[in-house]
Amino acid sequence: MENKGMKQLSRAISLRIALPALLSLLLFIVSIFLIILPALERSFMAGKREMIKELTETAWNVLATYESWEEEGRLSRQEAQEQAIAHIRNFRFGSNAMNYFWINDLSHKLVVHPYRPDMEGQDSTTFTDPTGKQIFIEFVRVAQEQGAGYVEYMWQWLDNPERIAPKLSYIKLFEPWGWVVGTGVYLDEVHAQVGAMRKKLTAISSLFLLGAILLVLYSIRHTILADRVRVRIWEERGHLIKDLEKNKERYRALVETTSDWIWEMNPKGQFTYSSPNTRNILGYTPEEIQGKTLIDLCPPGRRARFGPLFNQLLAKEQPFYGFESICLAKNGQERVLEVNAVPVCELNEEFTVFRGVARDVTDRKAAMIELRQSRDRLRASLEDTVTSLASAAEQRDPYTAGHQLRVDGLACAIARELGLSSDQIEGLHFSCILHDIGKMSIPAEYLAKPTALSNEERAIIKCHSRAGYEILKNIQFPWPVAEIVYQHHELLDGSGYPRGLRDDAILLEAKILTVADVVEAMSSHRPYRPSLGREAALNEIRSGRGSRYHPESVDACLHLVNQNIVELSSQTW
Repeated sequence: MENKGMKQLSRAISLRIALPALLSLLLFIVSIFLIILPALERSFMAGKREMIKELTETAWNVLATYESWEEEGRLSRQEAQEQAIAHIRNFRFGSNAMNYFWINDLSHKLVVHPYRPDMEGQDSTTFTDPTGKQIFIEFVRVAQEQGAGYVEYMWQWLDNPERIAPKLSYIKLFEPWGWVVGTGVYLDEVHAQVGAMRKKLTAISSLFLLGAILLVLYSIRHTILADRVRVRIWEERGHLIKDLEKNKERYRALVETTSDWIWEMNPKGQFTYSSPNTRNILGYTPEEIQGKTLIDLCPPGRRARFGPLFNQLLAKEQPFYGFESICLAKNGQERVLEVNAVPVCELNEEFTVFRGVARDVTDRKAAMIELRQSRDRLRASLEDTVTSLASAAEQRDPYTAGHQLRVDGLACAIARELGLSSDQIEGLHFSCILHDIGKMSIPAEYLAKPTALSNEERAIIKCHSRAGYEILKNIQFPWPVAEIVYQHHELLDGSGYPRGLRDDAILLEAKILTVADVVEAMSSHRPYRPSLGREAALNEIRSGRGSRYHPESVDACLHLVNQNIVELSSQTW
């Protein structure tokens, strides 16, 4: 009846161990395919919508510039409009530099369209797309009612009038001239990009899921094996207790058949009795063991350390438990034994012998090592996943390849210098690797532009901090990775972006990342300029210490660089 209760308890323990693992797997699958992937897709589409809105705003600002020159008398209205039309006609963007802007007026006439000059100046009131939508009437309606907004319709693919594709455009009314300016993206192209992103993330997640499944199966298997061992031990001990209650002979018979090694030693540590199981554990017969000590069984190279510890235990004449002894078996193999012993006194209370039991825990120690290695492999899998995401961002900006790794090396060195905990440094590490992932939503031609960026282009690139936050915010990291990425361009005096946060509102990890990012960026080459050099980078953070940059981080960075603990170069730290 007692054994049955132990088995039931063992099964209950196994279930409590296995069930959370299985539930964790289920939660992982649900979060990847129902939360993370849809969130990334929504974020990507929102980024595209924001991009065409900002591009339209840029074109609108061009019109406003020419209109202001008209107001100043520098140009007549006709001259201003002609120059604005020429500017808009040649304004291109996109990976193939074929995306364009158009202008129509409030009377539904096309003012300029790079790929449909045949329609310029024509009344487009009756023009409809294949679904029957009166496109230009819809443009004018949205412009007059809302001033600006999004319109979805069917239109020819770039300069190919034979191919009709769905398109999402953003239009805005330029009221001084009664013009409506707009641009858009083809939804087929957006869906293709989203599909590629989904495919890649699905592949990465599948590998991670496979590793997690294998780890769970491994844990469940060893839990079951451990349960069996535990049940067997409980059964053997139960039999031992019953036999001890009957008679001494039954006790000796049980001792001689147990899987543990039961022994007795005198005050000098010499074995006076050994159960036969020593043959299974160490390969010695009980007769060969008698007269020896645990020190004699210890490998020669370990005796100098083990001997004093064991002699101290004997001298105390007190019980000891869980003492690990490495013994050399007769076949030359090392076995790890867990030794428990109690002193036994005669009726006159004089200490006579130690009686104890030794258990071979070699396999258990090996299993613990394997479990730690499995944990390390799981962490390495997370590292690989994050590195893959960061690599995807770097592929869009090859001129800054390695930037994230170099920032990671410098930032983590600063964190160690400031005495941050290993857990904080690990969170900072993943934040550094991912801090520019938002550049995935920035047009590639802006990232690789060989000349200085315009104000409009610079404004678009500044959106990468928020884009990175939107990508990462729903991923359950153990650290505030998304918020650190969001804040890595914030400055202490509130002059940073995108939210203009001040000192107390900025995370310490983000302050460290900011310093490392500034130093690395100024020390490295960019498409539009050569490296500004080490001294220029250090002078920048030195001049902004305490006003723009975290003073302790600046001091640590200067110390690391000036003492040559880290080196500003194209290599990682």
